[in-house]
Amino acid sequence: MGRLRQMSAGLQTWAPVSAGSARAAFRVAGRSALAALLLSLASCSLVTLKSPEKPLSARDLNARILTHEFAARFIFAVEHTADEIAAGTEDPRIQLNTLRWKIAVASSSDRAASQMAPLLGLLDTWALAVQMREYLGGGPGSSLFGPQQPSAVKVATDLASEAEDMARTIGPPEEFQRELRFVHGYAVAHPIQSLDFARASVVDLWAQEAGTTTKLIDTLGTVPEAMAQAGDLMRMYGDTVPSQMLWRAQLAAQKSGVSSKDVQAALKRLDERLARLSAMADATPDLVNGVVRDVRQRVDSSWVQMLDTVRSERIALAAAVSKEREAAMKDVDAERQALAADAARISSQMISDTGAEVRRLVREALSLIIVLAIVILGLPFMAGYLVGRARRGNT
Repeated sequence: MGRLRQMSAGLQTWAPVSAGSARAAFRVAGRSALAALLLSLASCSLVTLKSPEKPLSARDLNARILTHEFAARFIFAVEHTADEIAAGTEDPRIQLNTLRWKIAVASSSDRAASQMAPLLGLLDTWALAVQMREYLGGGPGSSLFGPQQPSAVKVATDLASEAEDMARTIGPPEEFQRELRFVHGYAVAHPIQSLDFARASVVDLWAQEAGTTTKLIDTLGTVPEAMAQAGDLMRMYGDTVPSQMLWRAQLAAQKSGVSSKDVQAALKRLDERLARLSAMADATPDLVNGVVRDVRQRVDSSWVQMLDTVRSERIALAAAVSKEREAAMKDVDAERQALAADAARISSQMISDTGAEVRRLVREALSLIIVLAIVILGLPFMAGYLVGRARRGNT
């Protein structure tokens, strides 16, 4: 029950009332992810940093630093004013507009301040402040926040004035007058039309005004300056991206008809039900313990029964295997005896046949020897007989 209460309390941090803690958690997660990415790139042997030929000028370096700091104040001022407007009204349309305003300002400000050329980052951020002042003061956004519209106009006017003062302190007066004409001309020619803050590219317009032969940036700076730029961008996006994720989630919830009060009421009902369940469990420990014991006994009995079944099956299997082995041995012995008998019979038959054949061959050999002896011994006598007979016939 305690863990369920903790889960319920964690869900409540989604509501706008506790948006600060959720925003801080998102911010820490974003910073951790960006830091891990930077460390992985730094540890990769394929990534090399080549020192540029010359560092940034004092004007560009000051412009970059002041622009990054101004972008952070820009977002914080708009967020603070939007939260005050949302807290002071019950109109869901105005609350929805405050969320869209914060999302648009955070994304546009980060994009403008992170320009590669420091001067273009300054001009883009300054132009954004002037555009927002014109949009909320007398443009299409002059009725977004109802009776609290003056608060939004005031913060936009203050931010535009602060951006102009910042640009005045960075460069020489003649350069400032040129940039002032460009920013105001850009804001008049390309006003903001909706809370989406769709804006024309300041870089393209500045390049057209400066001419194609003018370089937009001379150098990217030294390695320490580039690392400082990367650190500032990590800080900027680490601070704003988690907040934008939270605001977008709240915007999607409100668009679907789920307000913060509905979420808080649902979570309150969930807390009450969990509290009743916890009280019931605390009041009836015997019942819970009895259920636990019953379940344990059933599990133990089932386990013992399963072990007995396995043991009996093992015994039966061993007996069946033993019987099969004995039958196989008997069959092997019978086959072996039959093979031995056949071998003995075959060997006896071979011996008998061999003896008869030997006797026949001996008889034939003796007969042949006798015939040869008769022929060999009889021929001289026959020759002598015939010679003697011939001689007697001649006399």
